[in-house]
Amino acid sequence: MQDTLARKLRVLRAERGLTLREAEQLTGVDKDTLSKIERGLRHPFDVTLSKLAKGYGIPVEDLLEEPALAGKDEASETGPPRVGKERLEEHFEDVRQDEVDYLNLMIADFWRLALPDEKPKAHFVPDDIDGDRVWQFLEHTFSARNVFEPEEIERIKRGAVRKAALAR
Repeated sequence: MQDTLARKLRVLRAERGLTLREAEQLTGVDKDTLSKIERGLRHPFDVTLSKLAKGYGIPVEDLLEEPALAGKDEASETGPPRVGKERLEEHFEDVRQDEVDYLNLMIADFWRLALPDEKPKAHFVPDDIDGDRVWQFLEHTFSARNVFEPEEIERIKRGAVRKAALAR
């Protein structure tokens, strides 16, 4: 549970774009203590948990409950945006369909993370996928005009921030 709590606190702070000092001001918990809790080096007392939950505007139970590994099949009624192989081939050579499929899994994961009450799905990178190349596809997709609507890009980027915080 300590690792789960540490991750949740990192995600909460990352979602709000807060530094440790700003989180200290928001919650009333010393930044050094926050840092140790976020790194899993220290477990907070009940009073500290209460301060953290109040500062972040969530129930204490949300900090303590175990995360779900899989989310809903669709993140919204319309679902996450997708990129087609043809679109990527306009800018990259030898694009494989499995790379496109994995890119779309990443986008869907970021999309879910940016939606309230959604959880990422558990999936693994196939051994034959070049992760760096797929990240290049992702960066291109976000920077190219007319691939996604600006609101969709912003939602996916919010999810990327949460996903990066979860990975720490």
